[in-house]
Amino acid sequence: MKRSALLLAVLVAATVAEFEMSVDEDAMNRCHRGQRDGRPRCGEYANLPKRHERERLERINRIMKRESGSMPCDQDKMPADKYEICVKCKNGELEGDVCDMPKCKQGDTECEECMKKGGRPDQCGAEGGTPPEEGGNGDVSNIVFPTLDNSTCLSISWGTGREFTADNNFGNCMKMTTNATHRFISTNNVPNFYMNPYCPIGLGKGYCIQAEIDAGKCFFSGLTCGDTNNGPGTNDYGDVWVPQEDNYAIKLEGDPTLPNRPGDMYDASKVGAAKTNGPTVGVAVNGIGIQGPNDAGDVSIDGAGFQLNCGGHVTPPMGNEDTTGEVPSGPPKYHFHKAAECMEAFTNASKGLADGAKPNVHAGLVGWATDGFGIYAYQDINGDKPVVDECGGHFGPVDTGEVKYHYHSRVIVPYTLACQGPALGKCATTQRGTNYCHSGCGYEVCVQPGTKQSDLEEYLAKFDEEWLSKYTVNPYNSASTPTATLLTLIASVILLFLH
Repeated sequence: MKRSALLLAVLVAATVAEFEMSVDEDAMNRCHRGQRDGRPRCGEYANLPKRHERERLERINRIMKRESGSMPCDQDKMPADKYEICVKCKNGELEGDVCDMPKCKQGDTECEECMKKGGRPDQCGAEGGTPPEEGGNGDVSNIVFPTLDNSTCLSISWGTGREFTADNNFGNCMKMTTNATHRFISTNNVPNFYMNPYCPIGLGKGYCIQAEIDAGKCFFSGLTCGDTNNGPGTNDYGDVWVPQEDNYAIKLEGDPTLPNRPGDMYDASKVGAAKTNGPTVGVAVNGIGIQGPNDAGDVSIDGAGFQLNCGGHVTPPMGNEDTTGEVPSGPPKYHFHKAAECMEAFTNASKGLADGAKPNVHAGLVGWATDGFGIYAYQDINGDKPVVDECGGHFGPVDTGEVKYHYHSRVIVPYTLACQGPALGKCATTQRGTNYCHSGCGYEVCVQPGTKQSDLEEYLAKFDEEWLSKYTVNPYNSASTPTATLLTLIASVILLFLH
């Protein structure tokens, strides 16, 4: 029996050696240039050298897959590596993700820098304000934000004018500038998609559910949806958005090792941020504010039974109301609560494989939380379900391959985030009333399974290399390469054979 087992082990070793040598250097290079040989990710090669992995991530970061489209190949104004890729894509030598070149304005270096930090090309430009050297501290009074065009961005009306078309993003305006530490955003809060007139409960009805009324949390008792006496933003069929400017100053990179984590989901001052839209927990890449899981009352959107358009709706029409306290006056303002499933980050996975869907890769960027961490759509690496902490975030690779702390949208409460993470098992201490925390992963720190320990340590070393050792962490660093998986399977077979 022992002789047979030894023979089997020798055969296994030869098989594994042959498997590991099955991909040569040229094949690896072809993969990194976009010629995938039928493989969706270069990292699926068994003998992937660290150098190739590093080069793959560097290429992805340089190309910045934010928008599909074609960039003019200008040798004088493009980095040499990007120009080479651009030419090969134009000539048909390369295809696929590697050819998703950003549509920058030629020679506009500010636009290039803006996109490197997450902005869409049509949001870039030098016409925005000059940001200060330091970011906000919760107060926007001393910050210079990009300027919106009052004649278009702030004067458009729902349903009228040439601006209210798909070709003009239905009137959506969002501009972003950056400095060394922060992104500075100005937005008119108009969605870049069509929305119908809206009533939360029904035309001719009020704006509060019975639970809010019983709890004394109905702030709109004198309003009836569809009553044009409500003021701006109301017509005979319900409420529609009215453009209103908001501003955000958010750090380009959040720090997960801050000693005051977790934090209140609505806070700005403790994370070096500033905003004019108080109820938001972040802002989407199209400039729409992302609010918490509840509306004005302390009831979740699903608990209230509200039906939302692309995960959002408008606030009640308070333009003719004098209010104090929890609800500010003003006309209807569009905002997100739930996942904005009509945005590209979501439709990129949901539209169907025949239409180019990519459900088996990490989801795209949806927006930025006030603490500086990215908010992504549903799926994680390989299309897996994200393993998140109580706040709704975790450590792991994002769509560029870089390991970061980040949040994921979910179909369940809190929809985006319940607190500013990492949660460290203390999310409940940040809640103001109803507890909207996730169930978490059972540990103080949650890391997406399959994340490389070396990549996680490298990321955290930028802030505090000893930080992770202070907390419990879920098992995540499991063997995930094809070779390791094969060896595990073979070892199991050998054990069965010996028994």
